[in-house]
Amino acid sequence: MKKRFICLMLFTMLFSYISIGGLEYHQEITSIEHLLNRRIEIMNEFLYGYKDMDSLKEKLMCIERDKLFENDTDILQKIADNPTDFELAMGVKVDKIHSLKRSEEGININIDLNWQMSGYDGEFNMVRNYEIKCIEEDKQMYLTSLVIQN
Repeated sequence: MKKRFICLMLFTMLFSYISIGGLEYHQEITSIEHLLNRRIEIMNEFLYGYKDMDSLKEKLMCIERDKLFENDTDILQKIADNPTDFELAMGVKVDKIHSLKRSEEGININIDLNWQMSGYDGEFNMVRNYEIKCIEEDKQMYLTSLVIQN
């Protein structure tokens, strides 16, 4: 009877530990996915809808800051001036978080992102590793850097 109780307790503790580990970065995953999917919506709206640069900048300022904002607006302006075909990003999900470091400036995350894409060959998924930096201002998170690692 004692052995069963001890085995049950060990099993319960192990299961609890595994479950808690899966929820470790839940808030960060939710925030990152929301910001990146909103970024996709804003960019696709600009690329495939009205090419209003002022509206684009206003919308991007709700989710981006610093270098990322400057890079995105520069690239999108160049694409608007010189249209070309490119693959369409339809959505993104966090595949795996390798590291997450909090600091006074914000959050640095090494993360694998699973992009849902569409191109001439149909829809496909693409997993890439990124270094993402975010800052928090007035209790809201903003993307400041998105650098592909591989």
